[in-house]
Amino acid sequence: MPSAPPPILPIYPGSGVQTWSVWTMELRHLRYFVAVAEELSFTRAAKRLHIAQPPLSQQIRKFETELGGALFEREGRAVRLTRLGRELLPEAHQLLERARRFQEHAARQARGEQDVLVLGLISSFATPRFAAMLRAFQKKVPGVHIELSNHPSSWQLEALERGTLDVGILRPRERMPPDVVSHLIRREPFRLAVPARHPFAKRKAVAWKDLRDEPLVLVEPGVAPPDYYAGFFDRLRDAGVEPAVRQYAQNVATKIWFVSAGFGIAPMPHTPDTEHHSGVAFIDLPEDAPVTNTVIAWRKAGSTPALLRFVDFARESFAAR
Repeated sequence: MPSAPPPILPIYPGSGVQTWSVWTMELRHLRYFVAVAEELSFTRAAKRLHIAQPPLSQQIRKFETELGGALFEREGRAVRLTRLGRELLPEAHQLLERARRFQEHAARQARGEQDVLVLGLISSFATPRFAAMLRAFQKKVPGVHIELSNHPSSWQLEALERGTLDVGILRPRERMPPDVVSHLIRREPFRLAVPARHPFAKRKAVAWKDLRDEPLVLVEPGVAPPDYYAGFFDRLRDAGVEPAVRQYAQNVATKIWFVSAGFGIAPMPHTPDTEHHSGVAFIDLPEDAPVTNTVIAWRKAGSTPALLRFVDFARESFAAR
């Protein structure tokens, strides 16, 4: 995880400058002070800073007035640091370095090159293809750290609305929250997962009426979107078949395991990456089988440069499928 940039506003206990912070001065004053302190000459410092000497001297005196003490002893052309100046110099170096690093950090964030993204993922999308996409993104933008967790679509949508999730890969609801933007990245027709020794396993496809009295294994209500199986149930009932649910599973992986153990058959999207399980065969449903969509979703209000860069990368990756 990328470390946060160092604070720019430290207080300095134990020194002659402990009562002020960088807010009481301008970084410009610090740069002017450091140049004079290192050159020990207003003339050389002005040349180094590409400004005229009189304005430089005026700004240093203004800075000394703000601090309430002299930073330099001036005797003719000779310039020496006072005790206060000697105490300030290492602190000024640190402040200027921290300011430089913070400016770089801010510029990287503005370009979408550094940030932390909290990403939610439905279990059916935890595929080799998605893993390859994540590796490619993190190789291209190593400064963006992704915190990935597996959650149902309903949980992700609630988390997006709360602002605790930056981006989600999920099944959309029929009516999405108004402040959530989504983009389709995959459409999958339903197929049927059956035990390898089931009579259907030797067939290429089945008709809706063939599913009469077949026990079903489904993902638990509340994990899948409310209307996830609606189209499948409608097709069965249109064919005079009443769905008979025998077993519920917490996720797709468990659902396939239940099928392999002979608990029943399971309607599920045609996802080639998940269709390689011993003890399970996948067969086609009729041509009017429902289609399920997977989207990438994020909040309008949470559209940081890094987030939008990730969204664009994901969209391009899956558009090239």
